[in-house]
Amino acid sequence: MELEKRLKGKLEAPTLNYEKYFSEKALGMKASEIRELLKLIESSDVISLAGGLPAPETFPVEIIEEITKEVLKDHAAQALQYGTTKGFTPLRLALAEWMRKRYEIPISKVDIMITSGSQQALDLIGRVFMNPGDIVVVEAPTYLAALQAFKYYEPEFIQIPLDDEGMNVDLLEEKLQELKKEGKKVKVVYTIPTFQNPAGVTMSEKRRRKLLELASQYDFIIVEDNPYGELRYSGEHIKPIKAWDEEGRGLYLGTFSKILAPGFRIGWIAGEPHFIR
Repeated sequence: MELEKRLKGKLEAPTLNYEKYFSEKALGMKASEIRELLKLIESSDVISLAGGLPAPETFPVEIIEEITKEVLKDHAAQALQYGTTKGFTPLRLALAEWMRKRYEIPISKVDIMITSGSQQALDLIGRVFMNPGDIVVVEAPTYLAALQAFKYYEPEFIQIPLDDEGMNVDLLEEKLQELKKEGKKVKVVYTIPTFQNPAGVTMSEKRRRKLLELASQYDFIIVEDNPYGELRYSGEHIKPIKAWDEEGRGLYLGTFSKILAPGFRIGWIAGEPHFIR
């Protein structure tokens, strides 16, 4: 019973001053809003629309069962053994080929790293690219968990409003010009261009291309988060920003959480090989 209480986050009054053992960074953190939202799913009488959970009846259980049996029968040693840090090579190759066919992204221009969902990818982006004080542009509003992942690395956030065509890149251009006059520059632009979370809008092709032009002109990288791109029910498909990325400034984040099942925790980063190495 006590263990159950602890697992549900119900803690008794502390007997020690536990906080004195935490690092300064840990003390500056607060409880994850996403975690608090997801606590609701443990209540059987609650249907939560807050966490973006796929409907369980859409999980391809029988197909997953068949594939699991086949893998354990023919490839058990490889499947259960340690792997490379970039992830299972056949999966990386399959994803690269799929992105080539689906999005027209040349395999020669990307390397792929498998991650524990796109959330780990966001943390890696922050760890690798963000120093304290670096300027990071995000959409207003944007994905809450991305802000939480980046915030740990202490960047300065600049918000650019959305409209029906996604991030207003004209306003972004004005901001970039202002920063240049001040001797400052943006390092990273984070965007969810297709079915943006939480607004649901999709960035037009014209704006995607202009964002790349601005990235080249003002020397920043683009982190393109695309968890929802395959959930289109109407309208024309728009290629990812990465498809037009000639200079290798874009990092594309993908995930199986919304199109297969989130419990697998499989995502990936596709980017210029020098970024992924």
